[in-house]
Amino acid sequence: MTSADQLRLASEFDTATKDRWRAMVDKVLRRSGVDVDSHDGAVEDLLASPTYDGFAIQPLYTADDTAPDAGFPGLPPFTRGSSPVGPVRGAVAIGWDVRQRHAHPDVDTTRRAVLADLENGVASLWLVVGEAGLPVDALPDVLADVYVDLAPVTLDAGADFVAAADALLAVHGDKTTEKGVRPGEVLGNLGADPIGHRARTGTPADLDAAAALATRVAERYVNLRSVVVDALPYHEAGSSDGQELGYALATAVAYLRALTDAGLPVDRAVRQLEFRFAATADQFGTIAKLRAARRMWARVAEVCGAPQAAVPIHAVTSSTMMTRRDPWNNMLRTTLACFAAGVGGADAVTVQPFDAAIGLPDAFARRIARNTQSILLEESRAAGVIDPAGGSWYVERHTDELAHAGWSVFQEVEKAGGIAAALDSGLVEERIAAVRAARTARLDAGDEAITGVTVFPNKDEKPLLREPEPAVPSGGLPRVRYAEPFEAALEAKP
Repeated sequence: MTSADQLRLASEFDTATKDRWRAMVDKVLRRSGVDVDSHDGAVEDLLASPTYDGFAIQPLYTADDTAPDAGFPGLPPFTRGSSPVGPVRGAVAIGWDVRQRHAHPDVDTTRRAVLADLENGVASLWLVVGEAGLPVDALPDVLADVYVDLAPVTLDAGADFVAAADALLAVHGDKTTEKGVRPGEVLGNLGADPIGHRARTGTPADLDAAAALATRVAERYVNLRSVVVDALPYHEAGSSDGQELGYALATAVAYLRALTDAGLPVDRAVRQLEFRFAATADQFGTIAKLRAARRMWARVAEVCGAPQAAVPIHAVTSSTMMTRRDPWNNMLRTTLACFAAGVGGADAVTVQPFDAAIGLPDAFARRIARNTQSILLEESRAAGVIDPAGGSWYVERHTDELAHAGWSVFQEVEKAGGIAAALDSGLVEERIAAVRAARTARLDAGDEAITGVTVFPNKDEKPLLREPEPAVPSGGLPRVRYAEPFEAALEAKP
């Protein structure tokens, strides 16, 4: 007998078929007391999970669940990633950009926190300035000891984006510190996002100022971006993944129109943009969302005649999933979200500290946040494979379904006159409110759970205390945490 005859392995088993799987599922359901006979559809429909975008997640995916060819990494439509070699260079997994957010209004506190981050694995900074964070004129002091050519800065300045941009550019060009950076070597993003500010606060969007800034930047700083297409206001109001994609795409198109109307050629206008999406503990949903985002933008770029290149994606762990009660569970949520963002091809990832829902994070929480990324990159080697989800029937189908859902939302917004008009008319809030109500109903019914709050709450828990964040201007879309009403109910009990 040859070794080949001895190693027959799977050939000794009966061929697996979908009909055999259905028969086994039928048997298990009946034993569990499920009334299978009253259901008219296929047995797997009983196990399907509905999404807030109108399609269902099936319990089983096979080669019959077709999706468009995702192509190759680094090539249009960039579903499989923006680079042909992913995060790998030679035998080294470089990984995504570890970007941490700082919003503490005290200059000395933020300066120390920034240096601690950069000394311990963080690669770039996301600074909140203006009403919700640092004073604009504090940027030189905060960045006094930072080599900004090695640690790029992304700004989040709300309505003060022009003044903040000028302050940051002055830091880069300050020859008195012997750290002056050549214009062509300045990286990062100046963070102009008047539409996102409109969505958060209700303040009219000043697209002309953003376009003027982008035009000025493109002339001199060829590798610096000036505009952020921030989808977080929609996610934080309770949107579905498809809505988040659609509203982000509509925002990007609005910026592209404004920049080209201001005189920028389309190829240079595209280079001014960066997307920002939420990453949640729904691992496969996050992976599919980021893949769908690149595919959708590739279609817009193709129609506009822009160069076929992916726009960078910055993924931020979701605020809506964070809890004040039993906040240690947030470490698990953000780890899942960070992993999904990396696998989904995010170019930069921000992990929110586990105490972010309580107030301004302390040093321990910031350390856990950055170490979450360090462990995934350096120990788990999560960036060591190019598009690890590629070829999965489930992920490819989910990516396709999300892309279509997001495209439908985008089309609805365009028919309404664009994202600014859709915000002004209340269309965006109306659509998001329906999803928010549906999710809340599922939480109320126990169909979805929040560990530590709706299930397994610790009634004797001693709450963590943190300094409150600066007040954020309101007037636009609401900001929700789905745990908040349930936390309030727990705290109200004697």
